[in-house]
Amino acid sequence: MNPLYLERLEKAKKTIVFENDSVTSCYIGTATPPAHMGITMAEYINDQEKGLDIFIDYINEINATAPVDCLNSGYMLKPNIALATAWFSKIKVPGRDLPENSLWQVEEKKVMQDADYDLVIEKGYNGLFEKIFPQVADMAEFQEFIRYNQENGAKDAGKYINAGYPVITASMISPPFEMLCGARTMGQFYMDCYKMPDKVKAALDAMQPDIVNSAVGIGKAAQGVGTWVGGWRGASALVSTKIWEKLVWPYIYDAAITLVDNGLTPIFHLDQNWDRDIERFLEVPAKKCILNTDGMTDLRNAKKKLGDHIAFMGDVPAQLLATGTPEQVSDYVKRLLDDIGTKGVFVTPGCDAPANAKFENMVAMFKAAAEF
Repeated sequence: MNPLYLERLEKAKKTIVFENDSVTSCYIGTATPPAHMGITMAEYINDQEKGLDIFIDYINEINATAPVDCLNSGYMLKPNIALATAWFSKIKVPGRDLPENSLWQVEEKKVMQDADYDLVIEKGYNGLFEKIFPQVADMAEFQEFIRYNQENGAKDAGKYINAGYPVITASMISPPFEMLCGARTMGQFYMDCYKMPDKVKAALDAMQPDIVNSAVGIGKAAQGVGTWVGGWRGASALVSTKIWEKLVWPYIYDAAITLVDNGLTPIFHLDQNWDRDIERFLEVPAKKCILNTDGMTDLRNAKKKLGDHIAFMGDVPAQLLATGTPEQVSDYVKRLLDDIGTKGVFVTPGCDAPANAKFENMVAMFKAAAEF
């Protein structure tokens, strides 16, 4: 196996337990490569082999100037399928629903009806999937997506290994709160949480085991390091403490414990602001998890409260990568590392580098991390 890959994989693992000797740089930029590499977004997401090669070639260009130690996640094949499984919403894609160079878009509609809560409580996640998913995705395309991954997973993994880039995320958990939010629409689901919290909780309880067990199975089969545990609309800034403690945190916590028990690292992918409840992450096992924030959660405050309990992955803001200068990006990274240190830290874009991130800004981020 590629010695560079093994060296970088070991560095990533050491970072999780605060034993890294220098800051670890981590790439994430699902939609960033096409514009720089001269390919349309439509071709990039629909031609699986070409898309992955372009993804790796783009990272290679960055790595030629500043080392890329690892990847948060790999190339996303067919976001209209992959993201629909996470949110139970239709995903419009370029070249089909949108112009060829558009970014994919979520079309959120109420596809789960009031009576479907009883279906979920009785039959769990799989029962809801069978009813809802055909409304938001083409089932023939979904089956082709599954087939492609089964037949090409090992080959595609080999491309990352040969290039020297360990991929930290092997699978993803979209907590049931997030799935129902997409299926019901954000406004309606928030109303459900206030009007019938006990029924919502019963549905979440019924969905949780299938969601978590599936992610564990995929993660272990892929021999991966970690699994994303998504946090988007369950963020502290978006829901009341009462709802968060009843309908959000228990499922994030349960997922984390199950992952750790199965030898996988929970990567809490936290969009929006989680400042109010950041101390609750002291409840997860120490030095077994990663906090992956998007620039809205105060990492300096998080460091004060969490110390060396959990590794940090973040958090260069998307808007800075898109509109800032290399000097501004470098300054952001250096000031952040001055304040939170380098032990247990992965420097990476907050949430995801945007499609319009400037290449020179991406390079500046990795260069600042390498030189710190």
